[in-house]
Amino acid sequence: MHDAGGQGSPLEPWAWATALWPLLAVHGAYAISLGAGLVPACIPYIDGCTSISRAARQGDAILLFRAMMLPYVGLLALFWLLNARWCALLAPARVKSRRAMLACGLSGAVFLALYATTLGVDGDFYRWLRRYGINLYFSLTVLAQMFLIAVASRAEALGAGLRRAFLWLLALLLGLGLASLPLQFLFDGPARDARMNALEWQYALLMVAAYPLTGLAWRRSGFRARFGIG
Repeated sequence: MHDAGGQGSPLEPWAWATALWPLLAVHGAYAISLGAGLVPACIPYIDGCTSISRAARQGDAILLFRAMMLPYVGLLALFWLLNARWCALLAPARVKSRRAMLACGLSGAVFLALYATTLGVDGDFYRWLRRYGINLYFSLTVLAQMFLIAVASRAEALGAGLRRAFLWLLALLLGLGLASLPLQFLFDGPARDARMNALEWQYALLMVAAYPLTGLAWRRSGFRARFGIG
């Protein structure tokens, strides 16, 4: 069980793990592909020399990626279940927002599992599954974060600094999402691909940055795990 009374085990490390785990998986896969000569050397966040999918879907990189990302789906689901409990303690009356947050968060985790499972599998059908899997994972996860921030802000659980950080983060995510639309028409060929790849890396990094911020909010509100009977 969990409470907001300041006793029990801290939950903040779980939020940090939810952020760091996918970063290790993606960068580890890129390092393996780079060492095998499957992708060029660059700073993908700036140069966009490769997409996340290309970095992770070839050779031994896909083995590491799947071995890390499929268990991560469970950690991500736990993260949203913890947030549902936290929001229930903060704002018991906001049932609809809490359920919407949980539905979006858990659905996003399912689509991440779909993406990781089909990555590297040949065929147009699997390519279609990957495309929708990753797009829905990104979209639903950010939507879940919006519901979370709305509930926590109205319950005054964030404080001015954290609230500002969350809002800036979401503004950047929305800005990157909107920027991807004109880029598809302003550039062609390799130049467009490089810019879209860089946006993908940046978007993924910003999205997971919300998790440690959530952990800070948990700590600030005294949300901790309490185990025992009675």
